[in-house]
Amino acid sequence: MPTAKVVLENVFGMLGIIFWSFQLLPQVIDNYKAKTTEGLSASMFLFWTLASLGFGSYSIIEDLSIPIIVQPHVFGFFSTTCFLQCIYYNQKKRWSLLKTLVISFLLAVGFAGIEAAAFFGTRAGLVHDVKGTLDAAGILPVVLLGVGFIPQYIDILRLRSVVSVSMVFIGADASGSVFSLISLALRDTFDLLAALNYVIVFVCDMVIVAFYLYFNKYKPSPDI
Repeated sequence: MPTAKVVLENVFGMLGIIFWSFQLLPQVIDNYKAKTTEGLSASMFLFWTLASLGFGSYSIIEDLSIPIIVQPHVFGFFSTTCFLQCIYYNQKKRWSLLKTLVISFLLAVGFAGIEAAAFFGTRAGLVHDVKGTLDAAGILPVVLLGVGFIPQYIDILRLRSVVSVSMVFIGADASGSVFSLISLALRDTFDLLAALNYVIVFVCDMVIVAFYLYFNKYKPSPDI
């Protein structure tokens, strides 16, 4: 019979997976309702999609549980959706629906190829005992995830306002990090790389919250 500690670890772990799978859904819905993504960085979502491919291949190689394998792929789907929304709703150079659908298909094929290449490349490195292969496979998506926030920060500073970013999404993202960290802390062995990932995301989310409070609440833009 599992101990209370194990049960709590699994409960918080599952909450983290759920929040980190669907945290972008509110953003997708907001974009659709507003029919604009002004102030939202398309580059951020592209970086996140690439990160999800790395997380996906890494989780498969490590033979992690099915929910953990599914999570980055769901996240990648919503990241790609947000990226395409940024392009489709672009007021300066708006794509047609047909062009967006064609590009969506090409991106899906391309991203599948990238993940397959990452998987087979990492596995080949492990087979040939290339030092640091698995560490690199785990660290690279974490870096991409963190770097993805930078274009959004630049847009916020340029506009001096947090525009189009769903705070529900930010809250869900940060909550997923916290739940995952709690689950990790309850494990017998502490995964430093995973913890670093959760901490980076939480801190980056809090930076956006700080920008929101500063620009949108204490010093609101005249345009808002």
